[in-house]
Amino acid sequence: MGQLFHACAFDMSDKTCFVIDADKFHANHCSFNCITVCMHYLLRQKPYNVMWGGSYVIGDLDKHSRAEYLLGLSTYVDCAFVFEHYEDVKIKPYYDKLEFIHHNSKLWKMLNIEDVVAEGKKYFNCQKYYCVNYSGYLLNHTKKMAINLADYYLQSKSLTRDNHEFVVDLIPYLTETGDGAPMSFYDGVSNDTTEGLAGKWCADLLQIVDEMPEDYTLINCCFTEIWYRVRYCYRTFGVNADNLVLNYNGNPLKVIKLSLFGHRNPSVSPEYVKVERTDEGIKYVAGEMMRID
Repeated sequence: MGQLFHACAFDMSDKTCFVIDADKFHANHCSFNCITVCMHYLLRQKPYNVMWGGSYVIGDLDKHSRAEYLLGLSTYVDCAFVFEHYEDVKIKPYYDKLEFIHHNSKLWKMLNIEDVVAEGKKYFNCQKYYCVNYSGYLLNHTKKMAINLADYYLQSKSLTRDNHEFVVDLIPYLTETGDGAPMSFYDGVSNDTTEGLAGKWCADLLQIVDEMPEDYTLINCCFTEIWYRVRYCYRTFGVNADNLVLNYNGNPLKVIKLSLFGHRNPSVSPEYVKVERTDEGIKYVAGEMMRID
């Protein structure tokens, strides 16, 4: 069936949280999705700890002891089900963590999903615009880091087959509990993609603001699936004299294949994407990678 996820934004100070079923990771991670709308709306109101929590986390609990992480799990993990269906759970080394999660799961005041969806759609005028507003900065108050959302949008913009512009949103990737990003990047990524950031902000305190604080470090961030990005760049920036697809900066776009675990092989170099017109349609060729549009 594959791992299922929950998108969670939680305020540890007043014990309020927003939790929504996010299905499989790649099903609800784009800029036009209502879950993305909700998360961006909430983070523009005040800071929240954020976790894109997977269903496979229980088996890895012995690797995690950070309170914010365990509290994030307590917003959506059904420990009663675990206690009932796993006979040997009491002898597991992480049983005390399960008790902590179970205790805190009863303390949250849940925000109404329908209300947040409605408020978020109104805030971003979703009847007129196809995605949330990528302006300002996504702050990580825990790590004192910042990402320029306009820069993220520029590097990550992609195109669907029916010519709708979108980006895969950065929040799910930065805050996932594991194994989500490789599912999205199975075919490969643009060379600009910062896949190493996946999961690095999980359960951290985030906020979206107009101005970056002076004592925060600005970092580059980009997450793009290969073929949607190639399609966008080809339709927007065209090709050079060698029929190589151009990037936003006027240089040929580079792409690369990742391993099954979402990592780059140091011995594999990024490839340019060449365009060929065939009877079947437009063929994109990048080394051994190929797609016909």
